[in-house]
Amino acid sequence: MRFTCRSFYAVIASFLLAGLVLAADAPSPLKLVEITVNDVVAEMNANQELYTEQPEKLQSMVLERVAPHFDFQRMTQLALAKNWSSATPAQREQITNELLQMIVRNYSNAMFTFRNTPIKLLSEKLSGERSARVRLSVTNSNTGNLVDVILRMEHRNSNWQVVDVVVDGVSMVITYRGTFDAEVSKGGIEGLIASIKANNMAN
Repeated sequence: MRFTCRSFYAVIASFLLAGLVLAADAPSPLKLVEITVNDVVAEMNANQELYTEQPEKLQSMVLERVAPHFDFQRMTQLALAKNWSSATPAQREQITNELLQMIVRNYSNAMFTFRNTPIKLLSEKLSGERSARVRLSVTNSNTGNLVDVILRMEHRNSNWQVVDVVVDGVSMVITYRGTFDAEVSKGGIEGLIASIKANNMAN
């Protein structure tokens, strides 16, 4: 089974996946996103020829920036939902690693292609000390329409990390939850792992 999302959803997610870097002293999640998105766009434009000729370098750059600043374990837990408790620690780790690889692979090229898509940061909403929502407006370069984006972030281990991306009301975590649940229903946790691995190897 192929794990896919809408193409523009992938574009938006890819920018945000690559963007959250090096701004540990940012005063707020909103400022963190502003600094890092600008940084990544500048990085891609400065090395446009390199990333065009060697897309594996682009994936390496995205991987380097994603891992510390997205909480992939938390995202996997949310995506597995009720199935998280039935997975062993080793299985949880496997699914988390495969999910990271899948997202980086799927989104790195889209990120590069749409690197200059206009992004407007609108607001942030804090819920206590550990939860925040950052709202952005992104222009679809194909239609000119504005797309609403919400980053769900949690403060863990002294850092703000993204745990979900919601585009026009469509949650990345919930999208994967439906796919994961269907795979677990067919083949259990090991069936889900095999399916994600096969998808990663085929692309």
